[in-house]
Amino acid sequence: MSGSESSSTATQPARRQDLEKMLELRSKIKSRTPYFRRFESWRFVRLEEPWRKPKGVDNHQRLSVKGWPHLVKIGYRVPKEVRYLHPSGYRDILVHNMKELEALSADTDAARIAAGVGRRKRIELATRARELGIRVLNGRNLLSVTKREGEEESDDSKKKKDESKDKKKKK
Repeated sequence: MSGSESSSTATQPARRQDLEKMLELRSKIKSRTPYFRRFESWRFVRLEEPWRKPKGVDNHQRLSVKGWPHLVKIGYRVPKEVRYLHPSGYRDILVHNMKELEALSADTDAARIAAGVGRRKRIELATRARELGIRVLNGRNLLSVTKREGEEESDDSKKKKDESKDKKKKK
């Protein structure tokens, strides 16, 4: 083992602790960040709520007049290391197929199965992700469903056999 390998393994837990501190800091900043609304979107139905920068010469919001909603400013931004990360600290990666899933890193990435993926492929992706040690963010109950389906199929086949025996007995 060379010197660079031992130093990288020693810094990995430290990086994880730094990441956790940054995630805490991000949640603290986000809790203090106001909800940015488009100017007078609360007044007119025709105006949607998502943020638009006010550009009027006498606009109260642009001038930061007391009592008017806050402007978007750089000071509300979160640390670069944790920007766009899932609250668990993993990068949120959208997965459509097995190839995309296998390209992920178990240490830094978490898979989110796309909405267009069918049930059978979802179950296959979830089982493969478990084998690879990759976290699936929206895979709740996928693996437990397969176990239940297996039990139901065996129950259904038993019922069918019993019904066919009953019909034969009646004849």
